[in-house]
Amino acid sequence: MNKLSIKITSNAKTLSSFSGLHLFSDLISKFEIQSLIGQFLPRKERMRGFSSFQKFYSGVLGFIAGVECLDDFDWLGQDPLFNKLTESPSSITIGKFLREFSLRQVEQIRNQLPEHALKMRLWLQPNLYKIVLKIDSSDHEQYGLKMEGVDYGYRNVRCLNSQNLFDYKGFCYGFDLRKGNTYSGKGAVEMMENAFKVIPQSIQKYFVADSAYGSLAIYNCLINNNVNFAICLKENVWGPQLERCKSKIPWRKTKLHFFKSDKCEIGSAIYSLKGLVKGRSFLRVVFIRTKKKEIKAGDNHPFDYYAIVTNMSESEMSDEQIIKFYRRRSQVENNIKDLKGGMDFYHFPCQSLKANNVWGLMGIIAYNLMRMTSFTLSPNNGCFVKTTRRKIVTLAGEIIKHAR
Repeated sequence: MNKLSIKITSNAKTLSSFSGLHLFSDLISKFEIQSLIGQFLPRKERMRGFSSFQKFYSGVLGFIAGVECLDDFDWLGQDPLFNKLTESPSSITIGKFLREFSLRQVEQIRNQLPEHALKMRLWLQPNLYKIVLKIDSSDHEQYGLKMEGVDYGYRNVRCLNSQNLFDYKGFCYGFDLRKGNTYSGKGAVEMMENAFKVIPQSIQKYFVADSAYGSLAIYNCLINNNVNFAICLKENVWGPQLERCKSKIPWRKTKLHFFKSDKCEIGSAIYSLKGLVKGRSFLRVVFIRTKKKEIKAGDNHPFDYYAIVTNMSESEMSDEQIIKFYRRRSQVENNIKDLKGGMDFYHFPCQSLKANNVWGLMGIIAYNLMRMTSFTLSPNNGCFVKTTRRKIVTLAGEIIKHAR
């Protein structure tokens, strides 16, 4: 190819780099985002300028277009299609808007996320009969010295911490941005209850989580909502249980690959627990173990163990099926990674934790919209936000205005 033959000429056409925003503007209308969260937005004292929903709508479209900070709205406002759809509120306007919310309004919008996500999931799968939810927390390292809530997390870095609730299709049903030193399971029961109450009883519910969510309050929440679950146990919980039942567990060989070994044994035992609701007095613990490659002096345990607690009987799921079911929990880490990379949730723009929560909620609504459209590109598993943005959003297009 002769590069010297390429000619670039100017023309008077109005072109946009983000023609896909028109599709997402229609989706915001289709899924009635305004009626869902409009009543919880700050009220304006003067009826002039941008409305509250117009600013929120601009924030959601901004996330879809790829903004990573408030200043990006000034740059994005120069795009003719974004300007036409939103009238382009400035970065200062968006920043002030984020700080206008009360804590109650933030909570009310957060409580609408499950309904927002379920609508899209049902649009994707109208005959949905089973839903699996997974929860996890994540650190967001921050560098601002005056940011509210920044503290040392479990990785010993200065950060904020978020708690996230996803289903297996990657839709987000819950998001809460918290102080960096917040324990993972704090507030989980409220987030889960909020999601379970919008899911119809005809849909069978399942739940998986890591050991941070292995508590009596979580178990009772799940049992009360008729949710089948598989949750990892900490060693200080399963250790005493194993000592009591070790001689009674019928260990058998399994083909499952665990602890980087294909020579594992599996077994299950009854986990007696006081305080369970609905007349229950025990759960089931599934153990998987393999011989240690090296036994150190004073170590009385020749095996490495892993334990998962569940309320499902062996007739519902065998021990091997419980392990396989729990292993799918790792998908939540990919969802969080996609959220951070696609929406730049690595960082947050405001000093106020409350304002950063609003920023996050706008990003979650944008994320769910993009997650839904990603299944048009890859019907089975969807695709990452960056791929969706590249293939659906950042497309050059001409804006044509007619006399009528």
